[in-house]
Amino acid sequence: MLMATPAVAQQRYSNLFVFGDSLVDAGNAQEGQRLAGRTDPAPAAAGYFQGRFSNGDTFADYLSMSIGGTRTQASLLGGLNFSVGGAQAREMAGDASPSFAEQIGQFALSGKTIDGNSLVLLTFGGNDVRSELTRFGGFLAAGRPQDFVADFSASLAALSSGLDALYTSGARNFIVTGLPDIGKIPNVTRRGSAVLNDKGEDLSRMLNSGYDPATDTDDLQGIDDVVAAFAGRSGADARFFDLFDYQRRLGADPQAFGLPGTLNQRDICLATPGRAPGCEGFVYFDDIHPTTQLHQAIANGLTTQFGIAAIPEPASWLMMIAGFALVASTIRRRRYALRVVYA
Repeated sequence: MLMATPAVAQQRYSNLFVFGDSLVDAGNAQEGQRLAGRTDPAPAAAGYFQGRFSNGDTFADYLSMSIGGTRTQASLLGGLNFSVGGAQAREMAGDASPSFAEQIGQFALSGKTIDGNSLVLLTFGGNDVRSELTRFGGFLAAGRPQDFVADFSASLAALSSGLDALYTSGARNFIVTGLPDIGKIPNVTRRGSAVLNDKGEDLSRMLNSGYDPATDTDDLQGIDDVVAAFAGRSGADARFFDLFDYQRRLGADPQAFGLPGTLNQRDICLATPGRAPGCEGFVYFDDIHPTTQLHQAIANGLTTQFGIAAIPEPASWLMMIAGFALVASTIRRRRYALRVVYA
């Protein structure tokens, strides 16, 4: 079910903690692969920016800039961003990317503390949907698509349990994003199957807002309902950002969101000669992930809905950051191997 949240008075937070998948990963997947002696999943030579799965900052980075003036830093590099590319909310056998619960475990081992003035950003769901869509593809290939039954109960339970665990750790302020339309990412659309595209959309809506294809209503439990239930905890300020709906509105009228009216919502910037790493006018940087221009538009939506200070233009921050010297520090790393799924 859809939970709308109006804009509120400007909020101030001491810092930003991030848990999630590759939409908000600040380099944990890259560093994990490096520590394991494996291939870089986000090589700078290909246009990826500082371990992000995009050509620039993510919406978590832009949100962090609005709070404290700096982008997020990967937890494996000493920062507060515990997200990892490929992560699902739920735990899945054989999945090497850490689930939400495992990311919370890594937070507990880090020695970091969350206080009542911290903001926690959670972004999960895309990989949970991709996993279910892959399972549906097996039924489709076998000629039995009607036998497929989607199951997001473990994903929703993991989100609920994770919110409770962070609350127990001292967190009180949460923004939980929904997920984008997986049926529209080039990784799915390039397969040329309208059935897969439609199923990807239905599954995304199902996890995001409890959409039931059988009744064409949002009468199932979705991420928004988990957030609404958790918001009843004493002192908790938990809010849902409907990323699926935001993507829909942005796609219908890009200029209203500060993007070109000719926005390319189909092709991959990396596959277009001469367009990387700038990628102006593109939604997708690679076959799954959005460009930094889209990330900034999403961040603008977040700051507008939740009353967080306005976000600067990317170029301004590049000029400012260029003037700072990097301070080397020795950090303690938990060495775990990641088999990265690009999502």
